[in-house]
Amino acid sequence: MRYLDYLKRFTYTPNEFYDHLKGLEDAAGGDVDLVILPAMTGESANGPALEPTVNEANGDLVVPVTIQVTNKAKTKVMEWFNGTRKVTVDINTTAGKIAINDGGFAAVNTDVTFDLAFENGVGTFTITLGGTWAENNTIKVTVDDSDVGIMGYTVEKNDHFLVKVKANSAG
Repeated sequence: MRYLDYLKRFTYTPNEFYDHLKGLEDAAGGDVDLVILPAMTGESANGPALEPTVNEANGDLVVPVTIQVTNKAKTKVMEWFNGTRKVTVDINTTAGKIAINDGGFAAVNTDVTFDLAFENGVGTFTITLGGTWAENNTIKVTVDDSDVGIMGYTVEKNDHFLVKVKANSAG
């Protein structure tokens, strides 16, 4: 029996307190990971999360992104984590550009790196597409590329395939 479960039997402290401590204890043992949503698709989960058409991508498309600090099983958000991690949004286009949240647009085909604040284990941001996007242009997200980690454990996620622009449907 875990020591915290043993202690829980003899106190009037709310169970949520012990669940919080057990989450910290598990993370200190390496049970910590990151999840980027929307999730990648496909049989091997290596396909783009979103596939807007060229018209949709060129219509001021806004893509909301959520990054969660979770356990390795990805079943529980680690709500104790409040901090920042570097996020890079990598675009592959010849004439498209992006803006993060309500910021200004970066130059055409320029990646954007920023600090994402996490509150209660969750960080969110939006990507607004601008310029001109074409078929097969892509957007990928990388988190914590400098490998700062959480509680001394690597949580780096590279090249999360977020968007691949597809051709307009005929008709």
